[in-house]
Amino acid sequence: MKIKYYGTGAGYGLPEVFCDCRICRHAREAGGKNIRTRSQAVLDGRLAIDLSVDTFHHSAFCGLDMRKIHHVLVTHNHHDHFFTTDLFSRVKNMTEPVHFYISEASGQGVRALVEKYEAEIAAGKRDPHAWTRAVVHTLEYFKPVKILDYTVTPLPARHGKGLDPMIFVIQSEEGNVLWGHDTGKFYPETAQWLKDSGIVFDFVSLDCTLRRGAQITPSHMDLDWCIEMAELLRCNGNADENTKFVLSHIGHLVDRTHDELAREAAEVGMIAAYDGMEIEFGRKKEKQK
Repeated sequence: MKIKYYGTGAGYGLPEVFCDCRICRHAREAGGKNIRTRSQAVLDGRLAIDLSVDTFHHSAFCGLDMRKIHHVLVTHNHHDHFFTTDLFSRVKNMTEPVHFYISEASGQGVRALVEKYEAEIAAGKRDPHAWTRAVVHTLEYFKPVKILDYTVTPLPARHGKGLDPMIFVIQSEEGNVLWGHDTGKFYPETAQWLKDSGIVFDFVSLDCTLRRGAQITPSHMDLDWCIEMAELLRCNGNADENTKFVLSHIGHLVDRTHDELAREAAEVGMIAAYDGMEIEFGRKKEKQK
């Protein structure tokens, strides 16, 4: 399996537009891995995770070709994870719709717009090329769905109840992935489901939004909480010596440059993600670019 991180930033990207903190200044001066756009990744070149406000940037400058991707998992309806404006733009030669998988609470707004547009197209009141054809699928916690040749199980994320945010377990014959953004420490019911599942993950991506030791909200994690969740997974039999742990959803609140965070993460056996990073993994193949 292979995953590519197109965006590894938090809600406002890095550097933040008006910010003059040390981290934002360094990002402007050093560039490279210190520049972080909003959250988006693609698994095996065909299953996207989130459609962030920076999808245009990823498409224009980073090689992302959404014309080839027809399935998108959406963690929740915040702009840095689901920017619906891009759906309502003109398209030509679109032969297959894009399928979005999202909770009822996070998807109800876009679902209503999709239904409205489809009805207007059917009635001849709207040009069928005037928007991106989309199908919205409702996900429920703990209920697996088949997407392509993956089995995806959404689990509750600790990120506020109003939007029913989700983290994702993604299983295939090639490997198992746990996508843990945006969330604080796992809810007890989430941890118990993982333990009972017996799944051993090849790849775990964890939210690392906060400065280490400054756990100012239960809705995100710092490095210490990421370490705690990794240990929980190991104790529950969900991770072993082959499991890759990656930190992402990183902004200036982390108070570390990329190199500083990468060194700190490496000390505890983790990898600090950066925009454009690709990792191949699985029980038979592991490679980082």
